Amino acid sequence: MIEECKNDNEEIKEAVKQLTEMSADEYERELYEIRERSRLTYNTEINEAKRKSLAIGKAEEKKEIAKKMKEKGFDIKLIQEITNLTTDEINSL
Repeated sequence: MIEECKNDNEEIKEAVKQLTEMSADEYERELYEIRERSRLTYNTEINEAKRKSLAIGKAEEKKEIAKKMKEKGFDIKLIQEITNLTTDEINSL
């Protein structure tokens, strides 16, 4: 019965997982906890890398926009207002 239900509902899957963990011996619990920590650490690191990658991409995109605006003769103050780059950053483009 439990096997049939656990495939239908995420909450039941989680409950079965926790029951299995609680009923395991100490060695099995430790292994489970190590695997779980490793999985969480991996997911955290992947998400952080994605976030940093997006931030770098956005910064590069801002610089590219500012460069094009500068080439077209836009006022530096306007470029600053639109891109939030500093005067030095804009002048170095």
